[in-house]
Amino acid sequence: MLAGAWTGWRIGNASDAGVEQALAEVAERAFRCGARAGLESLVREAQRMTGASGAAFYDGRVCVAATGVVTATRARGRMRRRPALVVWPERPTGRDARVLARMSAFGTVLLAAHARESDAAARHVQLLKTQRRLERRVVNQEHRRSRASHDLRTPLMVIKGYVDMMLKGTAGGLTAPIQRYLERLRRSADDQSAIIERRLAKVQDEGVEDLRPLLRTAFIPAARGQRIVDTTMTLPDRPVAIPGSRDDVELLVRALARAVAASGAPTAVRVEAAGDAGVWQLRVNIRGGKALPEKTVMLLRHLTQRLRGGLSLPEETGNGWVVHLPVDDTVPVAPRES
Repeated sequence: MLAGAWTGWRIGNASDAGVEQALAEVAERAFRCGARAGLESLVREAQRMTGASGAAFYDGRVCVAATGVVTATRARGRMRRRPALVVWPERPTGRDARVLARMSAFGTVLLAAHARESDAAARHVQLLKTQRRLERRVVNQEHRRSRASHDLRTPLMVIKGYVDMMLKGTAGGLTAPIQRYLERLRRSADDQSAIIERRLAKVQDEGVEDLRPLLRTAFIPAARGQRIVDTTMTLPDRPVAIPGSRDDVELLVRALARAVAASGAPTAVRVEAAGDAGVWQLRVNIRGGKALPEKTVMLLRHLTQRLRGGLSLPEETGNGWVVHLPVDDTVPVAPRES
C-alpha cells in the first residue's frame, strides 16, 4: 500500500532520487512503527528537503503532525478542507511546491492508514472488554455450579449413607420386602447422583440442539446444488439433540451427504431413538448402487468416534450403514413441529 503511493510522479532528474529515498524511509518508518510515526517522519523530511522553518500535515483544519515553528491553525478556504502538507514560510511555486505536492499525496495515504489503525485499535479494546466480561461470567457460573453441586450432593450422600447402614444390619434385622425397598432406594440414589454429575459437569461444547435442519439442508438437492438423488427422509417429531462440537456434527452430515450423492442410487434416511439406550440411530439405506469405498468408511467411522458415537455396516441390508450418536439429554424433549 505505502510502496505504491508515490509511483508515477516525476519532479526532476536531479531531485527525484532524493525524494524517492525520503519517501522510502518514511514508508519504512510507518511499516515498523505505525502510520502516525510515518506522518511525523514525513513532516520532518518535508522540512529538511525544503529548508523551511516548520512543517505540518493537516487533515482539514486539524493538525495531525508538525515539526519546527508552525502557525496555530490552518487558514480557511475551500481547498483547506483537504489533507495537505504545509511548510513555513510557504513555497507556492517551483521545485519545493512539486516536492510538497508529492509528499502530501503520500501523507494522504498515511492518514487513511492511520484511520484504519485507530479503528483496529478501538475494535481490539472492545474485544478485550468483551473477553474480560465473558471471563467474569464464566467464573461466576463456575462458582454457582460448584455451590449447586454441593447443595444437591450433600443430602443425597446422607441418604445413601443411611441406606448402606441399614443394609449392613446396623439398625437390626430386615425383612425381605424392606431389604428390596432399600436396594431400590440405593439404586435410585445412584441414578440421581449420576444425573447430577452429568447435568452439572463443565460444559465443553454447546453441541447441536436439533440435527434435523442440518440433515434437510445436506440431503435436499436444491439446497446442495448437486446432482439430483432420490432421497426419502424420515425424521422424529422432536429435536434430535447431539452433544459435541457443532463443527464436527456438520462435517459428519456433509460426509454422509457426499457418500449418498456418490452412490447415485435411491436412498432412504431415517433417524430414530434406540429405545432407552440414550442413542440416536441414523440409518442410511441405499437401494442398489455401489458399496461404500473403504476410504469413505474410515472417514465416517473417524467422524462418528469424534462425537463419541459409532458406525455399523449391517450385512443384511447390503448397501447401507447405521450411525450411532449419543443423545444430549440436557435439551428439552417436548414435541414440536418437524
